[in-house]
Amino acid sequence: MRQPVRILLIDDNPDERILIIRQLEQEFDELHVEQIVDAQELTQLINSENFDLVITDYHLIWTNGIEVLRAIKARYPEKPVVMFTNTGSEEIAVEAMKLGLDDYVIKSPEHYISLRVSVRNALERSQERKRSYLLDLRLQSLLERLNVGVFRALPDGRLLEANSAFLRLIGLDAFPTEQEVNLNDYALQIGSYSQSKPWERQVELERPDGSKVWVLLNESVSKFDGTILIDVLVEDITERVQAEMQIQQINATLEQRVIERTQQLEQANKDLETFAYSMSHDIREPLRTIHGFARVILEDFGESLGTVCQDYLQRIINGAKTLDELIQNLLIYSRFNRTDIVLQPVALDAVLNNALSQLEEVIQDKGVEITVEKPLPIVMGNYYMLIQIVLNLLSNAIKFVAPKTQPQIRIWAEEHEKNVCFWVQDNGIGIAPENQQRIFQTFTRLNGADFYQGSGIGLALVRKGVERMGGKVGVQSELEEGSRFWVKLLQYKEE
Repeated sequence: MRQPVRILLIDDNPDERILIIRQLEQEFDELHVEQIVDAQELTQLINSENFDLVITDYHLIWTNGIEVLRAIKARYPEKPVVMFTNTGSEEIAVEAMKLGLDDYVIKSPEHYISLRVSVRNALERSQERKRSYLLDLRLQSLLERLNVGVFRALPDGRLLEANSAFLRLIGLDAFPTEQEVNLNDYALQIGSYSQSKPWERQVELERPDGSKVWVLLNESVSKFDGTILIDVLVEDITERVQAEMQIQQINATLEQRVIERTQQLEQANKDLETFAYSMSHDIREPLRTIHGFARVILEDFGESLGTVCQDYLQRIINGAKTLDELIQNLLIYSRFNRTDIVLQPVALDAVLNNALSQLEEVIQDKGVEITVEKPLPIVMGNYYMLIQIVLNLLSNAIKFVAPKTQPQIRIWAEEHEKNVCFWVQDNGIGIAPENQQRIFQTFTRLNGADFYQGSGIGLALVRKGVERMGGKVGVQSELEEGSRFWVKLLQYKEE
């Protein structure tokens, strides 16, 4: 009876698990899928050893795909693992490949079929590796039981004596007594030797029937009655050489597949970026139209429409503005994930001036009081990333204040050995201690989201940008006591 393909499926989303299983059922006639939703189940199934392949998402509630990969490969390095996710990045894919990931497939409706192919290929590669491994074991066992040939010859190649194993190796049933055997006729060039220690070499031996075998020669020189003698141990290593050639061919094939998959991932990322920018343009254009006409109606005809209609129009304006901000932040977040970061000296004064100029209108409208302790130091970072980071920190400081409260912001920096800590302090509504880590996650909105408009991605963007520059970000806050956000970056030092 044919054994079913046994797969561990690790994904928090039950709907996506159903779609994945449906695709796999179309690829494999016999299939058994174990669905894992927590660490305990994963540990139990790993200990059971009862699986052939693992499919994991990257972003999981209880862990992430990298940690799952490490756990599997630490116990079963030969088991294939495929990451199927839409929350990873090129850096995560590269890190996972280095840890032994067999394939990385972007989770999207059009890539579910690609997952089927990826799983099939990963299983086939696993079988190839297993066959190669078993072949290595067989060769090792064969070498241990091998009858080693032994012969003695003169430097000119004349065979003086040999055991039956060597004679069989060169195609002779017995040592010839009527005619001389010269090893040069078998492509075993003996020659003259001056080495005092034994040495080893590998040659291809030609038999009288035209067939060839690979042999390993362990040779040493001795003298007897003034005559130089060459004593040789001979091992038939034909199968080992052929296996090595096969393994080299398999490795070359695998390397080529890795190259092809890497190229496909790079192209997929490029296509994704092109798609994202195209979609953002197509979506933001009608959004601007909605926002613009709603504002015109409110400004020109608002008094005649009544308070209810005015409220509805204001909601439309706010919603369009929030959605436009979300799209813009998502694009920036995506760019942060893919941008190659080269750290350069960046003046924080210049970054802050740029951000303040972009927020000049809202600062004036809300009467924001800003205090900056200058001069600010120079850090190692990316100028445009830092502008987006400071823009988001300042925007939050202006936005999240109690009603009828004048926003007050204090900005300064502290130097600590090799690092600079950049601070933005506000007099806002504050953040409860239990939420101070959550706010840096994507699409996290705390209580009061209905009152305070926002995309829920601004601080996630801040964290991503800071981490891409090798820094850290955090917050010190209490409810109704304001917040102090800090960004730690590498300080620039003149050589």
